[in-house]
Amino acid sequence: MPKRKHNSDLDYIQRVIDLRKVDPSPYQLRRHFDEDKLKELAASIQREGLIEPIVVRPKRDRYELIAGERRFRALRDYTSIKTIQAQIVKASELQARRISAAENLQREDLSAIESIEAVVEIVDAELIEDKEYASMGKNPADRVKTLLGKLDSVRRNKERRYNVSEEIRHTSNKFIGRVKNIFAKLPKPLEWLSFLNNDLPLLIDFCEEVQEISIQHRLNRSQTRALAKLRSASEKEFQRVTAYVQSSPNAEMGHVSTDFWQRDLRDLSAREIEEIADKAAKKECLKDLNRARVIPSFSFEAKNLFMSRLGIAVTRIAARLKVNRLTALKYSENPSLVRSIRSSLEKGHPIHQVAQEHRCPEPLVWSIALEGKSDYERFKSLNWGLRAWDYWYFNDLDPRFGDRWPGQIPAQLVGHTLFYFTQEGELVLDPMAGGGVVPDTCLAFNRRCWSFDVVDRPETRPEIEPFQWNPERLVWPVRGKEKPDLIFFDPPYFKKQESHYPQESISTLSRKEYLQFFKALFPLFREHTKAHARIAFLNSDWPPARKAYALEGESFKEYQQEKKIRNKVSFFQTTLTS
Repeated sequence: MPKRKHNSDLDYIQRVIDLRKVDPSPYQLRRHFDEDKLKELAASIQREGLIEPIVVRPKRDRYELIAGERRFRALRDYTSIKTIQAQIVKASELQARRISAAENLQREDLSAIESIEAVVEIVDAELIEDKEYASMGKNPADRVKTLLGKLDSVRRNKERRYNVSEEIRHTSNKFIGRVKNIFAKLPKPLEWLSFLNNDLPLLIDFCEEVQEISIQHRLNRSQTRALAKLRSASEKEFQRVTAYVQSSPNAEMGHVSTDFWQRDLRDLSAREIEEIADKAAKKECLKDLNRARVIPSFSFEAKNLFMSRLGIAVTRIAARLKVNRLTALKYSENPSLVRSIRSSLEKGHPIHQVAQEHRCPEPLVWSIALEGKSDYERFKSLNWGLRAWDYWYFNDLDPRFGDRWPGQIPAQLVGHTLFYFTQEGELVLDPMAGGGVVPDTCLAFNRRCWSFDVVDRPETRPEIEPFQWNPERLVWPVRGKEKPDLIFFDPPYFKKQESHYPQESISTLSRKEYLQFFKALFPLFREHTKAHARIAFLNSDWPPARKAYALEGESFKEYQQEKKIRNKVSFFQTTLTS
């Protein structure tokens, strides 16, 4: 029999073999085969013959398929042909896996998910004989992600001139050249860093349902991301859009036009899918915003976890909840409650329903739902539009964060401040917390927050510790060495809403006392904050100066002196309308 030499070091023998003696490849990643396309391929082979033989390897008295799954299935299932031309190669398990992976990646009809799986398979097959690499995960995707993640970590640390451990440096030096070489030799060369950041998340982070539909309809990367966005926005709308191709146009499709029915899911652009997702998200958000906020009686475990996630010390949690320190420490992380909340979220239950089910604050559920997301992704998940840092104008309140309170501020304002002026994990001080918008938003954005207020509400607001800033004797509310990275200072405005605040409020002070209070307080802030800390100071516009002072018979010169005080203590001011 003639021998044919391929690019590899393996010898191939071409021969006609019995179809019944061929077993499917164990390395075939493809999970969906279009039956109509297989029938078309079978008819083509019957007319024109088999142009490209399948590749097999002998295994006892049978053959194991390495490449050519569609050709094999077409002949086996849709023709009466009993034999097939094959190239027989004596290949090891690893060699067979490599050939199969390379053949998979060269297919023209690959979906995005299958293409990513093929690259993972090639990288894994090339490196799996290395014991260090083999120990990096239980499956190929995990191993590839772990290795590329380590290489990226070294790259980023070098850019920032950070020290890298000897072990990680050794791993990087050992694998970086091999990884670059593997990606350069792919049928379509690819940068490993781009693959890690843009491709692997589709395979690892997206649910199986989205992946299966992406494969079935051969969606590209953008379409697959848009589909995942749609599923996150609305499970109901996701099912409608993806089920229409399998059902009649009689199913209810909401705002989707009738033309939609005439198109395959693959023919919908990513932008079109995203538009459906955005409409669904807005619809869900409006439904959520318009509902009545229910504040349940929180469980002890929920209170403890809530305060712990805000970075409140165990000793303070214990004192606040009136338990001993060991009890507070025991429930500070509470993996059981976290798992239970995650389970409810994975079932598609809305945030407010999960909060009621587990007797915990909604922001606590949001903090768990948004774990692992970047600040930008958190904004998108909350359906907030991100605005330039120097142009903020918010005229609506998000009822998911904070209680109804005199002078309540929009959570969007707090979120923007956190986005532009803090990093994840940093500490925010809210000296006059009121309705709790700041700690709620900090929790959703993975910031720690210490909150204080003169009004004590231990049952519904355990995280807001009771404290009064005494103008006669100003002291710092906590002991310890840790200092805030940001102070979000939203005090009661001068005389505005005065009747709604308790007698101890600074809104009852005279104008001169009000300004003197700030003059004394801000040096205390500076003393107890980090060197790089900022103060976000919110206050309403002062009454028209000349008119206000003229009414009280005071000189404009005195106004200008007091204005200097205000300018010294204000980091930024913004006018809020609500």
